Amino acid sequence: MKTASDGEGTGMDGSPIKRLIGKRVKGVRERGIGGSWRRCIFFCIYGGGILAQEGVLSLRVVSAQNRPLPYAQVMFVFSGKKYTTDSLGQLRLSLVPGRHRIRVSHLSAAPVETEVWIQNASTTPLVLALPEREVRTDSVQIVDSRPPPTDLPRAPFLQPIPIRTEALRFMPSIKPDIESRLVLMGALSSSELSSQYRVRGGNFDENLVYAGEIEIYRPFSARSGQQEGLGFTNPLLVEEVYFSTGGFEARFGDKLSSVLQVTYKRRDRPETTVEAGLLTQGFATCGKVGAVHYTVGVRRFAMGYLLQSLPVRGQYRPIFYDGQAYLSWSRKDSVGRERWRGEALATGLINRYRLFPQTGEATFGLINAAFRVQLYFMGAEELRYRTGQQAFAVTWRPSPYFRLTHLMSYFGSLEDEVVDVEGAYLLGEVQTSLGSSLYNEITVLRGAGSQIRRIRNYLDIHAVYAEQRGDWFWDSTFRHRFSWGVRVQGESFTDRVYEWSALDSADYVKMDERYFWDQGLSNRRVLGFFQQGFRWGQWRVEGGVRFHFSAVNRQWLISPRFQVLYQPTERTQYRVGIGHYGQPPFYRELRAIDYRLIPTLRAQQSVQVVGGVDHRFSLWNRPFRYFFELYYKALWDLIPYEIENVRLRYYGANLARGYAYGIDMRLNGEFLAGVDSWFALGLLSTQEQLPGGRWVRRPSDQRLSFAFYLQDELPTNPLYKLTLQFVFATGAPFGVPRRLEARTVFQMPFYNRVDLGLSRYFPIEWRYCRSLWVGVDVFNLFQRYNVVSYQWIADVYGVRWAVPNYLSARLFNLRLIGEF
Repeated sequence: MKTASDGEGTGMDGSPIKRLIGKRVKGVRERGIGGSWRRCIFFCIYGGGILAQEGVLSLRVVSAQNRPLPYAQVMFVFSGKKYTTDSLGQLRLSLVPGRHRIRVSHLSAAPVETEVWIQNASTTPLVLALPEREVRTDSVQIVDSRPPPTDLPRAPFLQPIPIRTEALRFMPSIKPDIESRLVLMGALSSSELSSQYRVRGGNFDENLVYAGEIEIYRPFSARSGQQEGLGFTNPLLVEEVYFSTGGFEARFGDKLSSVLQVTYKRRDRPETTVEAGLLTQGFATCGKVGAVHYTVGVRRFAMGYLLQSLPVRGQYRPIFYDGQAYLSWSRKDSVGRERWRGEALATGLINRYRLFPQTGEATFGLINAAFRVQLYFMGAEELRYRTGQQAFAVTWRPSPYFRLTHLMSYFGSLEDEVVDVEGAYLLGEVQTSLGSSLYNEITVLRGAGSQIRRIRNYLDIHAVYAEQRGDWFWDSTFRHRFSWGVRVQGESFTDRVYEWSALDSADYVKMDERYFWDQGLSNRRVLGFFQQGFRWGQWRVEGGVRFHFSAVNRQWLISPRFQVLYQPTERTQYRVGIGHYGQPPFYRELRAIDYRLIPTLRAQQSVQVVGGVDHRFSLWNRPFRYFFELYYKALWDLIPYEIENVRLRYYGANLARGYAYGIDMRLNGEFLAGVDSWFALGLLSTQEQLPGGRWVRRPSDQRLSFAFYLQDELPTNPLYKLTLQFVFATGAPFGVPRRLEARTVFQMPFYNRVDLGLSRYFPIEWRYCRSLWVGVDVFNLFQRYNVVSYQWIADVYGVRWAVPNYLSARLFNLRLIGEF
């Protein structure tokens, strides 16, 4: 509890009477007033209070909703002395027994004046609830310009994430990134071990990621979620997060599905955050040194503890490191307007995944026809991904109407895969009769086999680009803006593949699958955009065109895009977008399913039509926002692919055309006052037409998805919080690998997962520590065995069986987050 200082009043150690007596005695001695009769009169007048013991006032100030009001002002009407409550709205004072009149006020509530009687040598508790009030003033000082998550978006098709960014770090999630949380915003993912996500029928390669205006690249070679490591975004460093699921403007790049854009924090005062947990550790700091703002963060993700819950037993030694540093410097003119700004971004990622597999087991089938496969391994897997990106930007703004930015960026990735594993399996029927003494045991052996895998793959990627961007407001009221951007980019790839496997499984597949390539590729690109924006009252129109030329296939790509936003009231927005979206092939698309490079592939293309509405409303006197969007995509020149866990393997030709259509809905708001929660629902259908005219489901065709995130807290003490996260999605298609027509003939089981978080927040008024957060996460609360992929084997009768690979079981995690 906070005790008032001597300067403002009194604490438990000394009362006003005692200090007043001391001053009087000192004054008498200095003036030379002596004699025993004088001392007797003096102590009779001033010392009577010593005989009566002081009482204690224990005050707690809350709002009308019983939430603590921190730093409320408490004034004693008779004496005029003022005190301030602590961060929990509490104050403890030693007072002279008797009647005291106090007046309590707070910026967000109406003041209250009351009387309190202090008893001799006892504690008097008092809880004051201040009523709400509306504050009106002629001048406003903006402290934080970020809109709350329930506000309408500023851009037509770029939505703010429906939670305050400072609360992202407290959400229960296996990985400390934002990508793994996008499943609550219309994206889809079928693996909690992965940061990859799919949007509206697309795949992970179709998503753009930006840090400000800098496009971010990521590693390419991960085969499974446990090998992937961390996503790019660090919740401890970001200030704003925006996400578009389609229909975005021409200023964003050449991809088919989505845009994720983050901006980094900029603080004038130092802020430091430290996170420690069983799975993750992190450190982030931001502040200002001289004229330079800095934001620096490092993360460590060690998931060996998590992987022990997987069906494959062995020695897991994965460890992943990530570091990011953002620096910015600005110079203002004589009127305080920013004239120059310099920015630098450096990111580095080190992933090292080592596995020494030993045994594994999976049970599948029906109640009356259950099967079990037992696996035995020898050998090791080691995968290393070292990725880095550096970028610099200089912005010049000679006037409020004109801005010019120059960007340079370099991306490099060194990805190594070294595998030497020999395995054997036994496939048998399981006894399911409860009365049998062999219940749950293998009674009939259906097949046996062995496999040897040897991999020596080395991929080196380098990409560098220089870009110029500009904005020109050509009217005095900033309603109409013309924007442009031109980029020149160079890429080089060196790919050394040495991979073979032999599978003895009743001659189900070839005994040898051999890939031996030593290949490389260089490419040059010219790309950019022109965009014009208009604003007339309640209307906003954005029209633009992108262009892209790739030297490797000599294809020009022209992409016109058009968006209209109509906002008849402050609470409702309507928007329509139509445009062409193309995706020139990068390295993974150019790599065929047999690892051969096909540099002549054309860009995948689509025409997209999107229409939606955002409506803001109040419920229970709290803000809410409803999001609804319809979309249709016509696709052509598609490169078919199949999914192995999280790895995409393309078939190396523009063989298909297709479509995708669906509905996205979302409701977010304060179901509990001051706390963000939301619900999301998506319906999707996507198919493609292969050569020969046959229509088949695309690998991303998950028809229904539903997710919600709820936060709650104790009414008597809101520092205790509960978070509940639920994700449901119908099963993704799967089929026989390496067979184009049979890739998606079956369907996986539903993906269903519940994560629970329990936490306690401790406000601390130490000199170096501001707060401490302690949380316990329970992942996969109901022990749902979700399937991520299948391994195909055959028995002695030549029957093929798809053996499921399961994801993580229930797991507990402890986290501590300290703010300094």
